[in-house]
Amino acid sequence: MRLRKLIAAAGIATTVAGFGLVNAGEASAFSVDCSNYNACLYYNSAAYGYGAYYEQQPNIPDYAGLTFRAGNNGSSGAGVAVKNHAAAVDNRWIGNFTIYYNSNYNCSVACQTIGANTRVDLNASVKNNNASGSFG
Repeated sequence: MRLRKLIAAAGIATTVAGFGLVNAGEASAFSVDCSNYNACLYYNSAAYGYGAYYEQQPNIPDYAGLTFRAGNNGSSGAGVAVKNHAAAVDNRWIGNFTIYYNSNYNCSVACQTIGANTRVDLNASVKNNNASGSFG
């Protein structure tokens, strides 16, 4: 009887510990760098842990001269130009955020719209081909 209680208690402890590890793993897979009402562009996609980020608040017609910085998801890409190097976006704005292939919000070649409060890897048309970004 005592052995059965010990085995049952060990099983419960393992289940609880296992549950805790799963949650900790999921939480550590992505850590928010962005403030609410902003968008963050990430140097890497989800598969590579996101890495460095650039936090955007106003519309930016040309990412030239802007660089990624190390954040909660690592430093891979820190110091690299934002223009033509973004792989993922975390949109923490209450509306849509759009990434454009061309500067000045020109979607004639390609663009991708990310819905409110959504984090995505950029599609093949704009991944590492991002020149501008706008809210709304």
